[in-house]
Amino acid sequence: MKASSGRKQTNKATASSSVKSTSTVNGTNGQILPQTGGFRGIKSKIKWRFASLPIRNKLIIIFGILVIGLISILSFTLIQNGKRLLTERLAQSCELSLQHVSQNIKDDLLIYYKNELDANARSAPLGVIREAILEVFIEGIDGLEYSQVVGRDGRVIAHSNNALLNSQVSAEDSLFYAQLKTKYIREQGDLIEHIHPIYARRGSGETVYLGVATLGFARSIIMAPVKKATQAVLYATLAITVISFILIYFVAHRITRQIEELGRGVQRISEGDLKSEIPILSNDELGQLAREFNAMIKHLHEKLYMQKFVSKYTIKMIRDRYAHGLPMEGESRNVTLLFSDIRNFSNLTERLSAREIVNLINIYLDVQAQIIEKNQGVVDKYMGDQVMAIFDGEKQEDRAVQTAIEIQRAIRLLNHKRAELGIMTLNVGIGINSGQAVMGNMGSKNRMDYTVIGDVVNLASRLCAIAQPGQIIAPIELSSLLNGDYPKIQLNPVWVKGRSKPVATFEVDYDHAIIM
Repeated sequence: MKASSGRKQTNKATASSSVKSTSTVNGTNGQILPQTGGFRGIKSKIKWRFASLPIRNKLIIIFGILVIGLISILSFTLIQNGKRLLTERLAQSCELSLQHVSQNIKDDLLIYYKNELDANARSAPLGVIREAILEVFIEGIDGLEYSQVVGRDGRVIAHSNNALLNSQVSAEDSLFYAQLKTKYIREQGDLIEHIHPIYARRGSGETVYLGVATLGFARSIIMAPVKKATQAVLYATLAITVISFILIYFVAHRITRQIEELGRGVQRISEGDLKSEIPILSNDELGQLAREFNAMIKHLHEKLYMQKFVSKYTIKMIRDRYAHGLPMEGESRNVTLLFSDIRNFSNLTERLSAREIVNLINIYLDVQAQIIEKNQGVVDKYMGDQVMAIFDGEKQEDRAVQTAIEIQRAIRLLNHKRAELGIMTLNVGIGINSGQAVMGNMGSKNRMDYTVIGDVVNLASRLCAIAQPGQIIAPIELSSLLNGDYPKIQLNPVWVKGRSKPVATFEVDYDHAIIM
C-alpha cells in the first residue's frame, strides 16, 4: 500500500510538473503564454502575439501583406511575360534568319559535297555559303556573338570569325548536330545557341544531312532589357509599397482613432466621469457608434442625477427585487427612525432671499446626511428643513443614537465657526424611535416611493417636533435596546397626538457621551 501511494504521489508530481511546463506567466501583465514545443508551439506563439497587437498594427500587417503579395505577383508576372516575349521574338527572328540562310546555302552545300575532292569546283559554293553567314552576322542583331555553318563531318565550313574557319567541333557536338531533325535552342554558360539542321532531298527521295547553321547569342546582352525592366519594376514596386504603407497607416489610424476614443470614453465612465463626450471623427458605423455612445452617457448621467431625488431605500429595493424577480410588495420590518428638524428657521428667513434660504438649509442638511451615511443609515426623504433617516440591521438602535450625537456635535462646531464670521446659525431637534414598521411602495401608479409607515414612524416624528434646539429625545423603551452606555436624562412623560397615555421619554446627553 505504501508503494502504491508513493507511485500515486510521483504520478501527481509528474502531472503537476508537466502542466506547469506547458505554460508560463508573462511577468508584465500576468497573461499566460503558450509554451508547447515544436511547430505547434511556434504557431501558437505567433497567434498569441498577433492577437495581442493593437488593432492599428493588425490592420497595417494584414493590408501590408496583401499589398506586398499582390505587387509581388504582378511584378513577377510582368517580368516573366517580358522575358518570355523577348525570348519568343528572338527565337522567331533567329528562325527566320536561319531558314533563309539554310534555303540559300542548301544547294551550295550539295555542290560542295559533290566536288569534295575538287578544290577549284567547291570554292565557288563555299564562297556563297560564307558570304551568307557574314550577311547574317553584319545585320547587327543585338547580342549576336557569332554565326556559323558546321558541315556533316563536324568541320566549320563558314564562320563570322575567320580564325575559326575549318576548325573541328567536338565529337559530341558533331554527333549531337547530326541527330537533330528540327530547330533547337541550346544554352551553354553565357551563350544561347540557336541551331537549324540542314537537310536536302535527292532525286530518289532520300533525305541527306548536310550540316547545321547556328547563331550564338550572349545571354547577358539579350537579357539586358529584361534586367533593366526588372530593375524598373522593382523600383516601382518599392515606391508603390512605400506609398501603400503610408496610405494604409493613415487609413488604419483613422479607423482605429475612433475605436481608441471609444476605449478612452469607456475608461472615463469606469472612473465615474459622465460629463465628457467622445469626439465623432467619421460618418461611418464607428461614427454612429460614437453618437449612440454619447447619447448613452448623457442618458446615464441624467439617470444618476435624478437618483439624487430618489431615496436610497427605493433604489436598493428596486435593484434587489428586480435582480431576484420579486414583486414590489410591502413587508413588516424592524427599523429605527431618526427625525431631525431645524428649529425656528421660519422666523430667521424673513430677511433672506430664496437663494440664501436654500443654500443655508443645504449646508445643514448636507452635514446631517454625511453623518447618517457614515453610520450606515439611509436618508429616506427631505421634508423642507426636516430629515427622515432609516437604520436597519445589526445594532441599528446604537447607530441611530450615535448618528444623533454626531449630528448635534457637528452642528455645534459649525455654528461656532459661523458665529465667528458673523453668519447666521441654525439648530436642530432630533427624535428617535425603534420598532416594527411597514416598508413598501407608496404612491400612485405614475409616482411611487419606497418608504416606511406605521406608529413607530409617527412617534419618532412627534418626538422630533417637541425636541428643543440641540436636544435628542427617544422613548424609554429604546434604552433597553441599546448596547452602548449613553448618558441619559430622564424627562417627564409627554403627551403625543394619537396616544391615549403619555409616553415616557429620555434625553441623550451628547456632551458626555462616548461614541464607540
